[in-house]
Amino acid sequence: MSLRFRRSMKLLPGVRLNFSKETVGLSFGVPGARYTMNSKGRRTFSTGIPGTGLYNVETLSSGTRSGGGRSSAEQTWEETDPWKGPPAPGLFAGKAERALNAFLLDIYNSEHPDDAGSVIEKAAALRAEHEKLRYPLELISFLHGITDDKWEDEAAQWGAGLWQYRELVFNDKYVRKYFSGIKPSVTISPGITTQLHYNEQTLGFIWAEVLQGQKKFEEAVAVLTAIAPDQMVAISLADIEISAGDFDGAIETTEDIEVFDDATAMMMVLRGVAFREKTMHEAAVECFKRALKQKNMPEALAHRALFERGVTYSLMGKKSMGIKDLEKILVDNPDYPEVEKKLAELKK
Repeated sequence: MSLRFRRSMKLLPGVRLNFSKETVGLSFGVPGARYTMNSKGRRTFSTGIPGTGLYNVETLSSGTRSGGGRSSAEQTWEETDPWKGPPAPGLFAGKAERALNAFLLDIYNSEHPDDAGSVIEKAAALRAEHEKLRYPLELISFLHGITDDKWEDEAAQWGAGLWQYRELVFNDKYVRKYFSGIKPSVTISPGITTQLHYNEQTLGFIWAEVLQGQKKFEEAVAVLTAIAPDQMVAISLADIEISAGDFDGAIETTEDIEVFDDATAMMMVLRGVAFREKTMHEAAVECFKRALKQKNMPEALAHRALFERGVTYSLMGKKSMGIKDLEKILVDNPDYPEVEKKLAELKK
């Protein structure tokens, strides 16, 4: 007996992300003609007559490159090597570079962490002395500004400018040298978080989250479609579609998913939420059950799945089952948002 292990999800109309245990790939095209490429270098072009089962596949590249370790998509969002601080500026570094190095050492001193306001003020003072440090300082200011409501407007301006000129920003010599080890934690959807190097991909995720918070859903989707497609992009797209009320879109984005890692478990949870919002409660519960079968998932992801299933049970009139799921969360996290409120509603 042979076992097939192939998964696929929609990223855009005509564009799908395909992944298996060994490879990650993209396919583009329309019915009757598709171009496919994967992380091992294989390239194919297939043509056929839709609905007949007749088709021809031309292999453009066999992709014989050997590879060990994780797939490219996994590497995109599972970088765990610790940052040991900024690199030394070098013997012949100028005043601006030495000042930037000292600034990074200062604000990322774990013994004396700065709040967002302090970081932004120090960055502004340094930029007044060295305008050539504009891009690295704006990247830092934006990263910290989005964590403080007082800097919301300024952070939005920085984010828009950084995204618009992202090619220049990440080609800046100081950014290339000093930002490769900075890895912000970005919540893609409650329950799953990335910790990537602070590069164009990470900026895209952060800026899309900011736009989603502003309910600028179309702009957020445009940002996501401009960065490299991977599982985290698909999760973020589905989350935005749900926020925008496009539940059919979220269901399509998460179709053909079978849970085999944390990312696919998260996509299954979002699929369940979309089904629930369409009042398809049994389908929603089945999605949450499948997600919860994933072994050793992060606590935050398990709690998200339990919360969404508990809410769904309450809508189905199965109060005892809803209470059971919600109380499981409290065992580990008594402060989980909305749990106490939902429990009070169910126990009335």
